[in-house]
Amino acid sequence: MLDDLDIKRIRGRMLFDSGGNPAVEAEVILENGAQGKAAVSVFDEMNGEEEADYIREWLSEAILFEDAAEQKYIDRLLTEQRDQDDADHKEYGRGKAGVLALSMAAARAAGAGLGLPLYRYLGGTTAPVMPVPVMSMIDGGDWLKGIDFKEIMIVPLNRSSFAEGLRMGAEVYQTLKRLLTLNGFDTSIGGSGGFAADMKSSEEALHYIMDAVRLSGYDPDMDLTAAICGNADDLYAKEEGIYRFNKESLKNGILVHRNQKDMISYYLRLADGFPLGIVTDGLWKQDLEGRNRMYQMFQHRLVIASDDFFASNGVEIQLKKAGTVTAALEMIQEAKKMGSKVIVSNSNKETEEAFLGDMAVAAGADYIKCGAPCRGECTAKYNELLRIEEFYSRQC
Repeated sequence: MLDDLDIKRIRGRMLFDSGGNPAVEAEVILENGAQGKAAVSVFDEMNGEEEADYIREWLSEAILFEDAAEQKYIDRLLTEQRDQDDADHKEYGRGKAGVLALSMAAARAAGAGLGLPLYRYLGGTTAPVMPVPVMSMIDGGDWLKGIDFKEIMIVPLNRSSFAEGLRMGAEVYQTLKRLLTLNGFDTSIGGSGGFAADMKSSEEALHYIMDAVRLSGYDPDMDLTAAICGNADDLYAKEEGIYRFNKESLKNGILVHRNQKDMISYYLRLADGFPLGIVTDGLWKQDLEGRNRMYQMFQHRLVIASDDFFASNGVEIQLKKAGTVTAALEMIQEAKKMGSKVIVSNSNKETEEAFLGDMAVAAGADYIKCGAPCRGECTAKYNELLRIEEFYSRQC
């Protein structure tokens, strides 16, 4: 029967993420035959086989024969089971990927059991809202190559559809690749799919990106805004109270260290020189005074985003950090109540799982940040959004 959504069987299996690291997939099968699968990387937690066993042997017992449509209840049972295991075995971190994979798989199975696409099941009957893609162009961060910031991205503006915005980003990305090649830069890609080109500074990276925008036939002042993920925690040397720009130092032959005031001034210089619209993780997370100062300076000019809601007008939400589907949706609701822009984002390690795209539409997220328009773990989300937009446009 269509309404027989009790969970009949649960499977767990080991897969691999985009970096060749272990991942786990959960599969939920309902009494009416509907099923749902979801995959999550388990990098830095435990090996994939152990996590798959944990799904089969422990987490399955918590939700077997429960109604898959009761998402909040399912997620609470899964979280309680994991917390109890942490307390009993002192294995903190155990089961986080398994809990999220099962939470996502249960939601997908329930939607299938009701004959609904996932975004409709999660979002209800309201018209879907397509997010704006935030696409990586130049990568860096903790990679050996590239710039000191984690990534510099572009965000299409004034596009009539998600598809048009994504196409614009893909065109700029391919033009940038040709431009970098002509200028002797290595075009191997970093963790987010952007080019890990060894440039002297972020200013140089932004200049090349803007040139690629123009060569692609777009106006940098009208058709897009730039975005920076500072990943400042990795730049910050706590014992010295400075941000170390080691790559910039090496390439320019002088030490480039910036304190809190210097960092804020640096973002101001970039915002004055380029169409900068979003900065995420701009300062060390524990520097509350500095973050508040930066927010007060930029709040009417930029989206200042973080994942902890402090001193920001934008909130970046990752499924893996949220832990369950329910927690992620509640975080989005809280951000919207605060009037903040919502950016749903890939985690550092990802699979080709496309759940994030459906969730972004269902929750009415403003942006989706999945990396460059290349690599399967990035394009899986973008392609899912293309399908959703096409499907919905046919229904109107």
